[in-house]
Amino acid sequence: MPLLEASSVIVRFQGRDDRGRSCLWAAVDGVSLCVEAGERVGIVGESGSGKTTLGKALLGIEPLSGGQVIFRGQDVRGMTGSELGTFRRGAQMIFQDPLGSLNPRMTVGEALSEVLAVHRLASKAERPERVAALLEQVGLDAGYQKRYPHEFSGGQRQRIGIARALALNPALLVADEPVSALDVSVQAQILNLIRDLSETRHMAVILVAHDLAVVNYVCDRVLIMNKGKVVEEGPTREVFRNPRHPYTQLLKSSVPDPDDESLFTAREQREPPRPAISQSR
Repeated sequence: MPLLEASSVIVRFQGRDDRGRSCLWAAVDGVSLCVEAGERVGIVGESGSGKTTLGKALLGIEPLSGGQVIFRGQDVRGMTGSELGTFRRGAQMIFQDPLGSLNPRMTVGEALSEVLAVHRLASKAERPERVAALLEQVGLDAGYQKRYPHEFSGGQRQRIGIARALALNPALLVADEPVSALDVSVQAQILNLIRDLSETRHMAVILVAHDLAVVNYVCDRVLIMNKGKVVEEGPTREVFRNPRHPYTQLLKSSVPDPDDESLFTAREQREPPRPAISQSR
């Protein structure tokens, strides 16, 4: 059984046609995909292709207009109460803007402790130690707990966002353009972190991106989206080396060779994966 299975997903928004009349338009139009445990899947497309909306729809952040999302054998739309809480713990999201997703009035320690408290994963006495372990897991000093989000660089804030998602030990992580606003050298650090965490935790990752090289570096499989639809999919390297759809060919021709991993590896020496954090209560 797949970890996540989406069938004919449709997400519509209210808009206006060329004549200014009110209408519904489909940001995601009949997309289906399966994600296995531990698999890393990329969703690629230009701005407005529907890739971010699809990522949010898979987690129930954007309501479905049609179709179905099944997570661990359960229909996400039918979940209530404890089932919904279990789903929220099992599937987490990293947002494109880490500063916008962090409360500026809360220290990093408070933000991470809040997650543990809401989901009852640690007692008040246990939380500081758990927060320190989370920060260390993503390559940050445990002493950063008392700092506020504005005191960190963009790469550090993204690591904090990853730590917050990892606090719940998710089986699935949806990362929405997690490195698009970062320098290439910092991109390498974040992408290596995501790969290492996926491997050590056997965690599935859906990576939403417009950069083919980023997806090629991280993902096993890729879906190419255009105007709300999937136009091509398959093993990442196979799709990028021999694109069949004209839109995929156009994407590839407009960027540097996505198969050139030196874009990242030449700028970052990978560190050995850190051990997974215990999630016992």
